[in-house]
Amino acid sequence: MNISNSFTKKNNFTLLRLLAAMSVLYGHSYALSIGVNGLEDPLSTILITYWGESLPSLAVDLFFVVSGFLVTASYCQRNNFYAFSEARLLRIFPGLIVAIFFCVFIVVPLSTKVQLSDYFTSPTTWAYIKHNIILLNGIQFDLPHVFMSNPYPMSVNGSLWTLPIEFWMYIFIAILGLSSILSNRAIYNAVLLFAILLYSQTNSSLLIFHDQRTAQLGLLFFLGGFFYINKKEIPFGFKWLAILALLTFLTKGYGVNIVLKAALFAYFILIIALHPWMRLPSIDRYGDISYGLYIYAFPVQQLLAQFIPGITPLKMFFCSLLITIILAYLSWRYIEKPALSLKGKMPFGKHKEDVRL
Repeated sequence: MNISNSFTKKNNFTLLRLLAAMSVLYGHSYALSIGVNGLEDPLSTILITYWGESLPSLAVDLFFVVSGFLVTASYCQRNNFYAFSEARLLRIFPGLIVAIFFCVFIVVPLSTKVQLSDYFTSPTTWAYIKHNIILLNGIQFDLPHVFMSNPYPMSVNGSLWTLPIEFWMYIFIAILGLSSILSNRAIYNAVLLFAILLYSQTNSSLLIFHDQRTAQLGLLFFLGGFFYINKKEIPFGFKWLAILALLTFLTKGYGVNIVLKAALFAYFILIIALHPWMRLPSIDRYGDISYGLYIYAFPVQQLLAQFIPGITPLKMFFCSLLITIILAYLSWRYIEKPALSLKGKMPFGKHKEDVRL
């Protein structure tokens, strides 16, 4: 059996993304209630000991593996730059823009200690909107005089840090598609192999990504793409997962281990998502609230930390989860889903011939 045999509409991607978003919320409940110098959540303590990453970190890793697989599939199935770009823009920006406005016009006015006239005339306030909507140059985390005394001070929505990286991944996939690399399995594999060799030797860069964490996420994204591009050739099953796990264990201490570890994680996630033996109850009919859960949880938790001083991590987790699920559902129902329904109907993505470099 290969991945192609298992890649059907019946999969666990939506459920995995939801669990990943909840995992980020759970981990952040500790940092945002007791501070960055406090204890890690119990699951992260175990995971750091045996894997080297916390639960929120692994949840973000999962997002990038799944995104790499599905976004690569999106371009390959459309084979059209305009349609692909339209789909990606509609997926990321409508929900993000509303979440940014939510922070600027609701969260901060509820929590700031300064006069609202001073807040709304501050250049930092309007720079927050402009900077975070563009995404290309990172994220601005702070707004004037807000959450200054919180255990995790100042940051309004720290979870947004991954979105510029994700957006750059979309751009790179578009470039690979335009240059026909995505449609040529041998060339794609050769380019990725070169990048992997560079990454395994430096442990800090992946072509143009010079930050270690960004490079790691880039590797996971392109490994997700690798599994899609090679879906007909890669054997898919628990035996191969065990073999890859053994290779990862045996190469511990060698440069190649960081690549094998990433490949093992990506393969493991795809096994859970796609393997016929792993068919879990589908939640697709309820919609995909994972994105909304991810982008609203942090400001909700910061509000709880401010208005309920001394709130425990578990209380923050349950309270913020309840509130954020409501916000995420509203975002999906009234912002994200209507935006996605515009695919193929907007002038940018409609009736365009395929373009290649």
